[in-house]
Amino acid sequence: MADGFVLEIPEQVGLAVATARKPQASRGDWPAGTRIVSADSHMLESDLWIDRFPAHLKDQAPRMVFQNGGWDLSIGGKSMTPQPVAAALCNALECYPGLTDLSARLADLDIEGVEKELIFPQRLFGLMMFGEIANKAHVFAAYNEHMAEVCAQAPGRLYAVMIPSYWDPDGAAESVARCVELGARCLMVPIKPGKFADDGHTIQYNHPRMDPLWAAIEASGLPLAFHIGEAIPTAEPGAVGVSVLTQMQGFRQNWAQLVFGGVFDRFPGLKAIFVEAGLAWIPGMLHDADMIYNSFPTMVSPKLAHPPSWYWRAHCHATFMTDPVGLEMMHRIGAETALWSSDYPHQESTFGYTRSAIQAVFDHLPVEDAQKVVGGNALKLFRMEG
Repeated sequence: MADGFVLEIPEQVGLAVATARKPQASRGDWPAGTRIVSADSHMLESDLWIDRFPAHLKDQAPRMVFQNGGWDLSIGGKSMTPQPVAAALCNALECYPGLTDLSARLADLDIEGVEKELIFPQRLFGLMMFGEIANKAHVFAAYNEHMAEVCAQAPGRLYAVMIPSYWDPDGAAESVARCVELGARCLMVPIKPGKFADDGHTIQYNHPRMDPLWAAIEASGLPLAFHIGEAIPTAEPGAVGVSVLTQMQGFRQNWAQLVFGGVFDRFPGLKAIFVEAGLAWIPGMLHDADMIYNSFPTMVSPKLAHPPSWYWRAHCHATFMTDPVGLEMMHRIGAETALWSSDYPHQESTFGYTRSAIQAVFDHLPVEDAQKVVGGNALKLFRMEG
């Protein structure tokens, strides 16, 4: 066996950290009608909470301050970002201009040919990990308002993902309505949502108690997203590799809760997106799900209206940056369910070789399918056609 990388895009090998990369310029036109949309990109939060918190709670507001060579996120004066970690994040990606400066960002997008982006958080995942943080309603409402203001500065280019009140399903209708009012194009909930504040029970997405949330999201017409990024690397050897690799292995639990819990049957208009775990995990999961449902006919409850695999193409999408294995299995996944993304400007993003990553999609798929994957599907799903 050759001692080399299992990577099919030459520009991927030996990449510099994101802060040292340059956008990849055009080397030719795409087929007529091609539109490029990133279904997963990121922006760094500012010190957005303090001015949006009620006066009597300002001392409890999260703070985002640049100090000692990195961005420090703290709550109640307690730092959530050890200085060496903050400095490393700054050097690797968080101090790249496009993560905070809209003009720099749009210039990069123009060079790399990306027309539109769906914007996910950066550090907000840290707050979502700590499922028992206080003042959730204020924390996420402030973030949603901030993102609405940011995306409004780049109309037709940047579109916001917002967080509804997943911890309070009974208040979901009002929360989702506010996200819609602010211009959200997608709603996100945590992979691991923590506990209900009122009784301390663990939130389970397949429990009927969550139905008011699913009903509100279905009625909004907005897709629901799960995004990797809620795992904290330990200090053990190989921590970063272990953490990132395990996060990118797929979303079996979340998908299974929605399917086997009957959520999609109860809410046939609900759409779910599984973000930044690629495509290759999907075919094996669909096979295993059908095997389970077929093998345990008297034990799997509730009885589903369709085989589990049916719900993938009817309800689901997944994003990827580069995934040659997934592209080879597209006949099992469905080109209508795949969404290309740049993940700009993360370490694992295609920033610096975006055009080569898009070309890989055209190299693997018929032009019509490739055009769906690199932008057409996202334009429809996130209502970006205008």
